[in-house]
Amino acid sequence: MYKKVKYIINNLEYAFIVFSGDMMDKSKYKKEYKRNTKRRLFKILMIMTVISFVFGVFYVAVISNADKSLIKNSFEQFFEGIHNNHYNQVDALIKCLLSNVLLTFLVWILGISIIGIPVSILYLIFKSFVFGFSFSSIIYTYGVKGIMPSIIYSFPLLINLIIIFLLTFYAVNFSQKLYLLLFKRKDINLNRMVKVYSKFLVILLIIMSISCFISSYVVPILINSFTNKLI
Repeated sequence: MYKKVKYIINNLEYAFIVFSGDMMDKSKYKKEYKRNTKRRLFKILMIMTVISFVFGVFYVAVISNADKSLIKNSFEQFFEGIHNNHYNQVDALIKCLLSNVLLTFLVWILGISIIGIPVSILYLIFKSFVFGFSFSSIIYTYGVKGIMPSIIYSFPLLINLIIIFLLTFYAVNFSQKLYLLLFKRKDINLNRMVKVYSKFLVILLIIMSISCFISSYVVPILINSFTNKLI
């Protein structure tokens, strides 16, 4: 009885379209439904990302004075290290690659596991929060003169956030299809799905590596031109 009711509900929209005079065939309707599902998923993830970014931006204003002093000292040490040529670019690149590339690969793995999707979404929210917090912290600490350094410093973080956003979107979409294949016995080409998902990972890892290079070599050079105003 439940299956019959569910079947009727799932086909109500299609029946309405047919009887209203729009003779869209069912296969075309299903394709349109899938596209709308992806759009809804994209919008939901985008809203979550924007909200966490906004929270990150304003979080620096509500933390304690001791934490604000700690943030200021961290930035001062960072800028002084760049200004005095004590910034180890090779070490920074290795750390960036180990952390970001491994975490990107982890999000990809979680997409295959299905049950790991909530972790992927939480990681996206965390990255968005960190991006907002990092962007606003420099401006909050140094005022107007910190705007350009903040933009330069945050640019690689923005690239990383976009990568994690896209990967999370595809991971959730992949998990949905995998769920339909395993539990609903839908006719889905698993080999093709895995190949596309794997190629997407490779592309994102390359972009992530470029972002790490920018963060380790290009950003310090650009920020160095502003360090005299910040230290």
